[in-house]
Amino acid sequence: GSVLFGKTKYLLVGLKMTKMMPLVSMIGTSFAYSFFFGWPYSVGMVGLIFVHETGHAIALRHYGIPFSPMVMIPFMGAVIATKELPRNAYQDAMVAIAGPIAGSVGALSCAVAATSTDSQLLYALADFGYMINLFNLMPIGSMDGGRIAGAI
Repeated sequence: GSVLFGKTKYLLVGLKMTKMMPLVSMIGTSFAYSFFFGWPYSVGMVGLIFVHETGHAIALRHYGIPFSPMVMIPFMGAVIATKELPRNAYQDAMVAIAGPIAGSVGALSCAVAATSTDSQLLYALADFGYMINLFNLMPIGSMDGGRIAGAI
């Protein structure tokens, strides 16, 4: 058991240094969620988290702030680490709000598709998307809302 873990640890370290880590972490997170929610919902959850994080990445790129590839952490969310701090509070707030804006657009897309198809899966994903983005807007610590509140 420990030999397998030791070899797996080096594989994960190697993947972290590659461009494959976002994809591997998305698959791993979908796999972990699937035990509780089933594959379709799990893949949708990961997709909505990806859309949220992509909003941050677009804003970071807009402001010329270098960042690392996104890494998903099962049952915690995802993270994009910046290699520099934003130049001012305005940029920090804009980067912070970009995730919930993009995530809400993703949730709205699920809601619109759900009303067109009467898909319970898409309704559930829309609910998840709205809730996770509202949760992220709480003005606490390093969450998006905390960064926005800190900038104000």
